[in-house]
Amino acid sequence: MVTPGLIAQVVKERAKAKVLREKRQRKLWEDHGDWHETIRAKLDGLFEDNQFLNFSRCGQEDFTCTCQNCGTVRRLKYQCSLKWCPRCQWRRVEQRQRLLALWVARIKQPKHLVLTQRNFQVMTSSAIRSHRIALAKMRRTKCFEKVRGGCVSVEVTNEGRGWHLHSHWLLDVRWLDMASVSRTWAKLVAQDFAIVKVMDCRERSYLTEVTKYVCSGAEMAGWQAEKIHEFVRAVKGKRFFFPFGSLFKDQADIRRALNAEEKEPMMCECGCGKFRFQNAVDSEVAAILRECETARRSSSVRKPVPVSATDGKSGREAQGCLAAIP
Repeated sequence: MVTPGLIAQVVKERAKAKVLREKRQRKLWEDHGDWHETIRAKLDGLFEDNQFLNFSRCGQEDFTCTCQNCGTVRRLKYQCSLKWCPRCQWRRVEQRQRLLALWVARIKQPKHLVLTQRNFQVMTSSAIRSHRIALAKMRRTKCFEKVRGGCVSVEVTNEGRGWHLHSHWLLDVRWLDMASVSRTWAKLVAQDFAIVKVMDCRERSYLTEVTKYVCSGAEMAGWQAEKIHEFVRAVKGKRFFFPFGSLFKDQADIRRALNAEEKEPMMCECGCGKFRFQNAVDSEVAAILRECETARRSSSVRKPVPVSATDGKSGREAQGCLAAIP
């Protein structure tokens, strides 16, 4: 029987859990902010293009959101949405986790496969392209013929022994011949052998690994400035997550289901859902200019000036002349 004491205890525990969760979220945001500023300081002077400018503005610059109906103004933080930004990566990961969680619920034999490649010293866009080509070829080999679908996520690390590219696969397959997988992958990346491993992920621990960041903010912040610059130039414009097979076919339906679960779009208190977004600095300048224009117009309205009797003009004629002045 549910007693008032039990209800009070449950409510108290839930309140404690909420406070702890909020503290963790604040700590995570602070850590991401520290990593972001460390990376920004190291790239300053090395990476002066639009991508770096957007990265520098992330979390620092405000923009305004103005309701087109009542004129209510909100201030929001700018987000760069770069795949390697410590402040923006979590959104990408969260979206993928939700997508994969719903897809895995539809299959019976999910497997987590990891393919590795030997370290190399210089990170270039061609090195990433070659790795992606090898991944695409791997999907079409004989050892993958029983795979019904899945996805592959590429991760980049550098722990002081060179760049390490490896991939995490989530596969809908009952069984894999790992000896054949190892030989095939080694041949595709021009190696004598390759380290590979597979894990059954029916306990759903796969999400953390398969949806990892391209590179963690903590690790990236610890690199030398030249290495960070080398990395961000190489990954620019490159994809690191690829669905295929049954997941590629089902992702449209899954995304529609996710969109149906999402909360309603941002609404103003007046009930309007249409907003005008503007950079906070620009909107502030525009407001100042509007005030200056209003002041100029009000000062341009002059009072009638008394006319001397010796001018030869009546006061009414003088007022008519003043009224003609624009």
